[in-house]
Parts: sequence; C-alpha cells; structure tokens
Amino acid sequence: MKNDLLKYIDYDFLQDDRFVKVNTDTVFLGMFLDQMIGKSVLDIGTNTGALLLYAHHHGAKELFGVDIHEDALELAEKNLSKYTDRFKLYCSRVQDLQIDPVDVIVCNPPFFEMNNVTDDEYFKEALFEESLPLDDLFSSFRRLMKDNGEVYLIYQADRFPVLYETCLKYKLKIMKMQFMHDVNSTHALRVLLKLKIGRMSKLKIYEPLMVKNGAIVKPRYEEE
Repeated sequence: MKNDLLKYIDYDFLQDDRFVKVNTDTVFLGMFLDQMIGKSVLDIGTNTGALLLYAHHHGAKELFGVDIHEDALELAEKNLSKYTDRFKLYCSRVQDLQIDPVDVIVCNPPFFEMNNVTDDEYFKEALFEESLPLDDLFSSFRRLMKDNGEVYLIYQADRFPVLYETCLKYKLKIMKMQFMHDVNSTHALRVLLKLKIGRMSKLKIYEPLMVKNGAIVKPRYEEE
C-alpha cells in the first residue's frame, strides 16, 4: 500500500500494487472534466476511486461507482471517505447495474484488443475489451444517463473510427475532443471525448496533450 497525491488536485490517495495504478490516462481524463457543480456522477470501472475524486474536485455533489472487483472498491471507499460521505459504490457488472439516471458518466474503459499478454485475471478484466464490449458500454451510457446528461471517456486514438460509429449508433454527439500524444511517437495514443445525446454537429477540438517517457509534459490546463 502506498500513499500518493492525485496530480493537479493534490488529493491524498492510497494505491495498491494489486490494482491498476493512476496513470496519465486517469489524470488527463480527470482534468478533461468540466465543472459539475451539484451534479450526480457515475464512474464506470471505478477501480480505487481516482476519477470520482477528480469529479468531486470539479464540484460533483453525488458520487456513484461501479466495479466488478470488491477489493478495489474497498480501497476506493477509503480514498473517497477522506473527502465526502456522499458516495455509493456497487460491486457489479455495469450491464447489471440498476440505479436512477445520473447527470454525468465518466469512464476509462478497457479498450485493448488482445487478451493473452498476462495471466493476471484482474488486469485482463481491467484492460481488455472482452470484459466490457463497446456496445455494452454505450448501451449502459444511454440507460444510466439523464436525457440532458454528459459522458466523458478516454479511448485508443487509432480506434477512433469504431468509436465514432458507435456514437452514431447510440445517437450520442461529440461535444469536445482532445488527443493525447507521446513526444516520442508520430501519432496520437489516446483521444478524450465529451458526449451528449443528440445529432452530431459542431465540436471543439482542443490542443493536444503531451507525455514524454510516461511523464506528463506541461499541459494547457496547468498554465491556466
């Protein structure tokens, strides 16, 4: 068990080597969130609670988390309880989750296509899409968000075409988008999206975010 601080918000945060640790994907998605004063937020794939703490930092009033790993949720409860008592965690597949629709959904989903690179069942379920297919994820978005609700997620940039097609299928429009690059790579690694229900129209595309050797290079929001 290790005690860390969540980058840019300095929330005290316990981590454990048994679970996926906070990385640049987590941080960028957390800081990609808009202000959500007084809103209810659901984190799909809560793990140890980092994205819910970013949502809390952005003003969320009620926090809900769902994950299939009870041990990770026990650590999430410890992390969240330091800052709020207005949260509820569910050990369940999101496909089976039954709660009232929320204002905002945040999600750093499993999006890798291969499933044979590790024998660790926890990491397979956390990282590879077999545990949560894209159709199941978007169906859950529509079922668990209010009609005027919002979704924030991060995904592999090179799979943006299938992501875009799935947005059209479930009638979700992209409101803003930002790509994440590694300075040592010639192409984007991740794409961050904000979605709402409706027909695709105009969207805001923000300047790229950069990482170098796994570390965050000064992003736009650090200068604000």
